[in-house]
Amino acid sequence: MSDECCFVADGASVQPTEWAVGPWSADTLQGSAYGGVLVRALEREADAPGMTLARLGFDLWRPVTRERLTTSVAVLREGRKARTVEASLSQGGKPVARCTAVFLRAEAASTPPTAAGDAPAAGPDDGRPIPPRVRNWSPFFTGVETRVVAGDLLQPGPASVWFDLRRPLVGGEPNSPCVHAVSAADLASGISAVVDLRAWSFINADLTVVFWRVPATPWILLEAETFVGDAGTGVAHGRLSDRRGVFGACAQTLLFERRP
Repeated sequence: MSDECCFVADGASVQPTEWAVGPWSADTLQGSAYGGVLVRALEREADAPGMTLARLGFDLWRPVTRERLTTSVAVLREGRKARTVEASLSQGGKPVARCTAVFLRAEAASTPPTAAGDAPAAGPDDGRPIPPRVRNWSPFFTGVETRVVAGDLLQPGPASVWFDLRRPLVGGEPNSPCVHAVSAADLASGISAVVDLRAWSFINADLTVVFWRVPATPWILLEAETFVGDAGTGVAHGRLSDRRGVFGACAQTLLFERRP
């Protein structure tokens, strides 16, 4: 799998491969895949000494296809304590997605005394693999090692799942801890669906991920649950942990539609 990758880098652009494709069509990319491209752009061009990543806010405007993708990065606000940076993704000359990142000053001496968090009660080795038909849900998902520790991906309701993104996001580059975390976070609504997918469809219009420390990878635990409102919308939210304990959280806004 190390010989495969989701994207091939070419300067400021990346070319999607078949392994970046999601479940929607043979030409539409998985959000986890192109979300990782935005994270990569931020890590390559927006890293600031003495600061740590605290929040990622993704806006998903259009379906992203297998055409070449171009990234750009702009600093929206430079500050001593907080820095805001935006990474944009375009395809065919049109913007398709963006990610706004907030970096905060990192200062270990300013950390309040707190009790150490507990490690997850069940690790990846305690989980059960998913059936082949679920693993083949999308080409992208075939590169994600998955262990279910609570819930059932074939039944509606909350679920807790360990994920390890085995396939490289970009050829010749290791997957960063943040790429691992975003890859898992984007699956919150998928693993905690509350509707019969034969009668209903849903999309997430965005993804927000917050961090209070850098995750230890490769395995990321996502504990997710979906809530539905009374206007055809909902929210999926999740807690993100590594083997040490909780390091972040995520949320997606959802739009539901009844199938014809």
